[in-house]
Amino acid sequence: MTRFKHLLGLLIIFSSFSSLAAATIADEQLPFDSTSNEEKPSRNGIYSLKVPKNHKSPDGEKVDIYYFFHKATSESDRIGLLFFNFGGPGSDAIGGAEYMIKALPVSITKSFDLIFLDPRGTGKSAFANEIRKYANEVRKCKEKQTCDTDAFIKDIAPYMGTNAVADDMDALREHLGEDKISYLGYSYGTRLGSIYAERYPDRIRAAVLDSSMSPIFENEGGLDIDMAKNYEKIAEYRLNYRFERLKKLRNMVGIVRNKSNYQTNDGYSFDKKNIYTLLYFLVEKDNQDSIDWFKSKMYAAITKLLDTDEGKDFHDIYIQKQKKQQEQQEQSTMGFVYPIVSCTDEITPLTNEEISNEDKYWQSSMIYGGLLFERSQTCLNWKAERSPIASADDINRSISSNILIIGGRYDPNTAYNWAEDMHKTIKSSTLITVDGYNSVLHGFSFSGTKCVDEITTRYLFNPSKKISDTTCKRSPPNNQMSSPKNWRERVEYERLSKP
Repeated sequence: MTRFKHLLGLLIIFSSFSSLAAATIADEQLPFDSTSNEEKPSRNGIYSLKVPKNHKSPDGEKVDIYYFFHKATSESDRIGLLFFNFGGPGSDAIGGAEYMIKALPVSITKSFDLIFLDPRGTGKSAFANEIRKYANEVRKCKEKQTCDTDAFIKDIAPYMGTNAVADDMDALREHLGEDKISYLGYSYGTRLGSIYAERYPDRIRAAVLDSSMSPIFENEGGLDIDMAKNYEKIAEYRLNYRFERLKKLRNMVGIVRNKSNYQTNDGYSFDKKNIYTLLYFLVEKDNQDSIDWFKSKMYAAITKLLDTDEGKDFHDIYIQKQKKQQEQQEQSTMGFVYPIVSCTDEITPLTNEEISNEDKYWQSSMIYGGLLFERSQTCLNWKAERSPIASADDINRSISSNILIIGGRYDPNTAYNWAEDMHKTIKSSTLITVDGYNSVLHGFSFSGTKCVDEITTRYLFNPSKKISDTTCKRSPPNNQMSSPKNWRERVEYERLSKP
């Protein structure tokens, strides 16, 4: 009996990066039922390609992978192929194609054929239908805890890992007749990009690893333990560096950790689920447009709870959010693809005893340790064959090209130090750091940060030209500048209090 009890509630919330847009493509798309497995794309649309189910047995069983192709709008300016991956693992790419195409500079859509490949288990690519059926069965049996998922996972997991998807990418590159590709990957897509570059170093023209995962952690446990520290750092910033609030929060976590409910002065009772959800709210992404976290209803409700021990406002927001999250969970299969890919990728798997040991999580953060420990149960009782990805040493030895790495100082999904880890591992890389107003964000290229967009665009056009490590500061929009006093105070306080 494998443990999917936690996945339905936690993996949707904490998985690395969701697709950038709904699955709506341009009017000129080809419908799925008219695609040809071996047809080379000549116009914008969805295509499919047959690839080996197991790339180690190229003459064996074949499976279909689907991709959206957007042709360079200027043949005379065409440079080559630009692949995209929006993370997860468990997010499709075709669903984000329309959004991404509209967000890109005209110079890029003129010069690159854009490729949005749905990884195995997503969209209509291999194993996606099976996973949807499997997800529905697990949802039906989860309350009774009668889910016997071992057979299903053992059958598909060996063919779902990052190595398989990287090999699919190269099969598509070859099918399209190109010697090299350019690549832009977000979050988990940075793992995929680095693994592709390690496996096929001579076939990478340029690679942007945006919101990078760390290559130095060899299992899910290591990532989650380190993430607990990152969450606490973001919570400090989100609570305006008021350490009495952090102390109160730590006290509340301690109470629910001891299996008691936390009682507020105004009569509200919060259990562990409530408090852990509050912890998640503290590290939610900022609104990228204009809403200042420090002026938000969420900030007001949480600080009222921590400052005056009044829980009504937070309780009301919690009820509204829970309903929305439940609807998202019921519609998504990311929480099922995520563990299959992540556990298949592990280089040094932990034993069940190591996975079940909470101590290291609480040592990492006395606030976020328990929440991350619950998420870390992903690979407990794992019985399927693994396909370990390359280690940091392997990546270091294989990649010598100039790679562009982007990391956010307060990234809530991939810690900033993970981008630093990737930068140190790929010696020839450049690191762009994002900081400043509304910077609790994830995924920065072509999402409204002008400095990042300009650097990324220059790099994609000339990846051989070395770019210096740079910090891009996000600024408040013009409509916030009329009352900047509090913002200036926060920036200055942050600067002085940084370790």
